[in-house]
Amino acid sequence: MVSRLRARELGAFLRARRTLLTPDEVGLPVTGARRTPGLRREEIARLAGVSDGYYVRLEQGRAMHPSASVLGALAGALRLSQPEREHLFALAGESCPAPEPEELTEGSRRMLELLRPPTAAYVINRNSDVLAWNDTAGALFGHLVDGPRRPNNVRYVFTDPEAKRLFVDWPHIAADSVAHLRASSGHRPDDAELTELVTELHEVSPDFRRLWTARELRQKDDGRKELRHPRVGRLTLDYAVLAAPGAAGQRLVAYSADPDSDSHAALVRLWSKGN
Repeated sequence: MVSRLRARELGAFLRARRTLLTPDEVGLPVTGARRTPGLRREEIARLAGVSDGYYVRLEQGRAMHPSASVLGALAGALRLSQPEREHLFALAGESCPAPEPEELTEGSRRMLELLRPPTAAYVINRNSDVLAWNDTAGALFGHLVDGPRRPNNVRYVFTDPEAKRLFVDWPHIAADSVAHLRASSGHRPDDAELTELVTELHEVSPDFRRLWTARELRQKDDGRKELRHPRVGRLTLDYAVLAAPGAAGQRLVAYSADPDSDSHAALVRLWSKGN
C-alpha cells in the first residue's frame, strides 16, 4: 500500500513539475498550439532518455520502482532544484546523491599551490570546466584560460583552432576528452550544465557529435602528450590526474617533463616569461 501511495505521489509530482516548464526553457522548438500548459509527456521522456510508455506509467503511478539513474535523468529534464531533486528521490525510496561543489574547494586550491614551477597544473570538475590554474598552465594553454567564459577543456578542444595546432595528435586528444566526459556523465545524468555543454557542442562540431554518439568510456590517470607550442616549439609532456580531497568530482591535472629534457627547459621558459 505504501509503495502504491508513493508511486501515485511521484506521478503527481512529475506531472506538476512538467506543467511548469516551457519548450524555450529546455531548448525545444515550439510546434503547434498547446491545449495545456507546460511540456508534453513525450518531450520529458525524450529529454530524460526513457520511452514514452514508461514515462506515462510513471505519471500514472503504475511504475513502482524507478532506478536512481532514471530519477537523476528525470530531475535533469525537469530542471529540478536540489530540494526538489531530494523530494523526487525520497518519493521513489532512493537516496539522492549529494551535490558536488561548483567552485574550487580549499583542498583543490592547496594541491595546486603545492606544485612547484615549472609544472603546469589546473583543476577541473566532472564536466571538464577549468576552475583554477597556475602561471605555467596559463602560458601553455593560452586560449583555454583567457576567454570571457569559464574555461572548459572539451569546448576548447572542439571549438578553438588553437587546440588543433597545439596538440600533435588532435584526433586522439579529442576522442579521449569525449570519452572522459561520457564516463563522468554517468555520475550526474541530471546535470543541467552538462546537458547544455553537450547540446552546444552537438550543434557546432560534427567531430564531437560523432564521438559522443559512439558512447566510448575512458578514465586515464596518467599518460603522455605531444604539443606544438607557438612560443617554445615541440614538447613531450607527461601528465597525471589526481582526485582532490574532500571535493567530489574535482581533479588536479599536472603536466611535467624530465628535468634534463628540452621539454622541461621549454616549460621553464614559458613559466619565467610570465613571472
